[in-house]
Order: sequence, then C-alpha cells, then structure tokens
Amino acid sequence: MIVNIHGKTLAFGMNWRTLTGNAPAPDLAAKVAKEVKAARIWHDGAALHMGYLAPEDAQTKIKDKIYSAAVAIARIPDLLPNVLFAYRLENAGAHVGYFVCGILKGRPRVGFDRVIADEATLSDVVKDFAQKAGGPFRLAGNLPELAQLVSGTAALSFVELHLDAIAAAADSHAALRKPSAAATKKRLATLAIIGVLAALGGKYGMAEYQAYQIRKNPPPPQKSPAERYAEDILARSAVPSARAAVAIPAFARWFAESVPVVVGGWKLATLTCKAVVTPTGECEAVYSLDASKSGGGTRGATNTTFVADMPDVFSNPRFGKDDNDVTVTATVPFGPPTSLGKLLESLPKSMALRTDLGSTLQLMRPATTKAVFNELVPFGAIPPEGFNSVPAVYRIASWEIDGPLRNAGMLAALPSNVSVSELTLTVKLDADPSINDSKFMIEAKGDAYARD
Repeated sequence: MIVNIHGKTLAFGMNWRTLTGNAPAPDLAAKVAKEVKAARIWHDGAALHMGYLAPEDAQTKIKDKIYSAAVAIARIPDLLPNVLFAYRLENAGAHVGYFVCGILKGRPRVGFDRVIADEATLSDVVKDFAQKAGGPFRLAGNLPELAQLVSGTAALSFVELHLDAIAAAADSHAALRKPSAAATKKRLATLAIIGVLAALGGKYGMAEYQAYQIRKNPPPPQKSPAERYAEDILARSAVPSARAAVAIPAFARWFAESVPVVVGGWKLATLTCKAVVTPTGECEAVYSLDASKSGGGTRGATNTTFVADMPDVFSNPRFGKDDNDVTVTATVPFGPPTSLGKLLESLPKSMALRTDLGSTLQLMRPATTKAVFNELVPFGAIPPEGFNSVPAVYRIASWEIDGPLRNAGMLAALPSNVSVSELTLTVKLDADPSINDSKFMIEAKGDAYARD
C-alpha cells in the first residue's frame, strides 16, 4: 500500500526476497526483478536481500520517488537491531487497516512487511515474529497493547512511532529505483495501470478491505482522539467478564457440591474452564480409567458404567479413541452478570495497583507453586495522535496463580478491578498434601486494570 506523508511517498506491504546464487548481488536482484516484472526495486550494493512493490502497488503509476517504509524503519538507530512496527491506520476517525514491518538483524524480514485488515491476523503475525526473533525485540508504532500477546515468551519494550517519523527517516538509501538496464530491456509487457494516486489523494482498492482514501492533508477528524479512545473502551466494556474475588470461590463451591471425583469407576483428572464469564461459563471435565497394569485397571468400569452413573451436572460425553478417557461438558455458575465495564469503574493508578495486588500475591506465594503479576501495558486502541492526546490511559496486566484449591477462599480478597479469565483444576489423588501441594490443584489466570 502506498501512502503520502508530508510529501514523501512510502510503500508498505512490499515483497522481500533473499538473494541466492553465484552471481554478484546486483545481478541476482536484477534477475528477480525480471522474473516478477518489477518496475522499481530496493537493493543496496552487495546486500543479499531485495524488495519490490506488491502487485496492487506495482500496477499504479506514480511519478514521485517511492521509499520503502521497512527500510526507513531499519534506518532509525534507536530501534535496531530487532523491531516490529505495528500501526493502526485511521482516516477521518474510521479504521482502515494495520501496517506491519518486521526488522531482524537490521534488515526487513521476509513475510513481515504487511498490510493487514483484521485483528486476528495481526495477532498471529505478532506471535510469529516473536518466535522468529528468538529473543528480545522492540515493539514500535501506536499499538502498545500487542505486547500482551508475547509478554510470556519474549522480552520487549514499546517505542511510540508514527508515520511522520518514518517519513523523516526515509532518505535516499530507502528509495526504490528502476532495475538495471540489462534486466529491463527484455521485459515482455508493460504493467497495467489500475489506479492513480494524486497529490490531493483518492480512493485506492485492496483485496482485504473496501476502498478507502488516503489524503496528503486530511481534514480534521470528526471526533477528538479522546472521544475515539473513549468509544473504543466503551465497546470493549460491553463484553461479559468475571471478578476473580467472586468467580473463583463460586467455582470452588460448585465443585465441592456438584462434582463427584469418581463416576462409574472413572476418576476425575482435570476440569478446565477456558473462558470464565458471568453469569455462567462452559467447562470441560476429563475422567480417566486407572491405567495401572498391576491393578488390572479400574475393575468393572466401562463406558456403560460411566454413562449410567453420570450426574445431571454433566452432558455431552465424548469417549477418547482408546476408551481410556471421557470428556463431559458442564455449565458452571461464576456469579452475578458482570460486564468488563463494571471492572473498569473507579480504577486505581498503576502504582497503587502494583502495590496492592502485587503485595497480595506476594503474601500468597508460600502457599502456592506460582504467583505472578506481569507488567502493565496500555489497554485499548491508542489514537494515532499518541498518548498525549488522551487525558487518561487505561492499563492492563495479566496475573496467574497456581496452588491448592483450598486457597480459593483467600482469593476473595482480590480487588474488584481484577478479573479471572481461565481456570484449570487438576486432580492428583496420590499426592501428599503440603502447604503448597494438594490432591486438588487450581490454576487461575486473569487480568488487572488501572488508569492514569
């Protein structure tokens, strides 16, 4: 996608190739340009990588110089050597798409110069880049909340970076040029013109989403950045949620009162709730046969005995391939209906949350195997104008605690702005109970919110 920023034409979503072969790098680049019929390419001397415009951009006639946005980002010293640029593009307050540029070891990474339409694809690309990076990297752009996707697998820091800064970094080194004469004189056909970008801007179509306009001097947005941010938070607030202080004790009571450890000779192994919401959520329990050879297995237990003894709290039994385990579904009450917006009311400042919740989890550590409170990051879609355009920014941090189920009552002391999103109960009937171990172990995950 080609955009004009303060008079400079930047290209996002370019195709990148690693050059291989015995010929000099310029000849290899010219050969690739001929194969793909590229009118303009980026290549620098002996570099073993080159880039060319995406097909939808290559067929657009532009007289001005075009600069590779990915190369310009790689020219910003404070971001090197590894950085993932992710930017939410808006026009007159309306969402257009996402720009993504991944830089590894100071050069654009193949497959990570993208123009993306939806959040799901963006999330997959961010996780994939973290795996490819294999270590710390910087996250740049205007989407700091993406750090939550990889906070557990990669160390990273966020740098706010806008399109005007990329345009300023786009010097002659980032400019696209025509391939060598040897590569262009044998071209078989000229590229078809499917659109024209004028100095005043115009509509430009892409396969991923509907036509939109990019203007050199866009009109003032209909709503202020603070209003757009407030609307984004309001939309997110409508989704169901669950307060940890209410949902976890409710889960423990329901388990104690309604779930048998043995059903028809089958023993409970795990009980998993992947999406904890109020008023009720769907969970799955797995029962297994005793696989002990010395005991001959669970004597007399069969699929029939399980179905006959299955309590009403369970439904939809699914037996495993070898009939050694069975999964059933249960609807679990997690407390009164609570939307995320309820948790976002009267939020503490970041330091107060770190002090309060952090201290609570610290006190629980002796009686747990894990108690973690991760770093706070901005929550919601920060406007392209930056953090200063919003008077108060919501922040979110994930937390996790693993320990004996008997500690569930202690979690009732968690603050009201702390949610639980996932619960996993593991049954170990042969365990020797201790301060941080039990026959019934629970793993809880969720989020905590602040605003400042």
